[in-house]
Amino acid sequence: MKQVKVSFILLPGFALTSFSLAIEALSVANLLCDEEVYQYQICHAHLPLSSDISSDHKTTVTSSNHVPIETSGDLSFCQNSDLIFVCGYLNTADYDNPALFSLLRSVTRKKGRIAALSCASFILAKAGLLQGKSCTLVPEYKTTFTELYPDIPIQENLYTVTDNLLTSAGGTATLDMLLYLISQDHGRDFAHNASQQFLLERIRSSEEIQTSRRHLNLRMKSPCLGAAVELMEKHISHPYQITTLANKIGTTQRNLETVFQKYEQISPGRYYLRLRLQQARKMIEETHLSLTKVAQATGFSSQSHFSKCFKDLYHQSPSEIRQVNSSLN
Repeated sequence: MKQVKVSFILLPGFALTSFSLAIEALSVANLLCDEEVYQYQICHAHLPLSSDISSDHKTTVTSSNHVPIETSGDLSFCQNSDLIFVCGYLNTADYDNPALFSLLRSVTRKKGRIAALSCASFILAKAGLLQGKSCTLVPEYKTTFTELYPDIPIQENLYTVTDNLLTSAGGTATLDMLLYLISQDHGRDFAHNASQQFLLERIRSSEEIQTSRRHLNLRMKSPCLGAAVELMEKHISHPYQITTLANKIGTTQRNLETVFQKYEQISPGRYYLRLRLQQARKMIEETHLSLTKVAQATGFSSQSHFSKCFKDLYHQSPSEIRQVNSSLN
């Protein structure tokens, strides 16, 4: 297998959880392959202060929870990386490092991949790499980011993929993004095998595991498709207009329609409606909520419209489904 050269660039106050999960995911991939398919190094974000080649490039960088991590080199060590992780959290909005920005632009020109963890989307934006793109970052910094970069949409997804740039909301969302990266390099079956190594540590429910796998499969078809479906599932009770949904994931309605037709043979509007009706049926079968409340909870303001859409999909009315379910209990 081809070896991927990976560099982690730690900024002062980086989030230890995101960094650790990314390292663990690559380590698991190496273990499963029984070879070093990901050769990674940990670097700090400064160039050498002198041309003295005998100087020690190592230093420690302290995380947001005051844990020091020893690095093996500076930015000069990252020049030939295939994949760079920028790890930043505290004070990232004000961080200024022209040498780092220049390196990231150089990697982008060479078609290398860059993954921003937690709040490192600020770094990509300041480097000019998010023009015409969208991103994801830690929710608590969304307001600050919007003030500084009002023209860059923020996605509500766990992570965002735009060409060779990836941005993550941090925390355990980092693992979801890493599994996507690994699936791109080695296929979805391999990524699923890697994900099994984290089940006990993440204490995820069976439904959460299946949802994560479904999102991964959709993103492997198209990052745009996966991002749209993830957002649809989060907004069932107050569904977005398709134009709004497209804007929130950094694309156009026309492109979204093309992607859904290509991979799902259905329009995004019909796909969204089907998701809402699937949720409605689940609520009818598993709860005693009135049909009016079920309709409201799945984004229907009109009971008659809800019933018509429901019957068009399931060939039974909501009341008939409820009656059949009641007779079985």
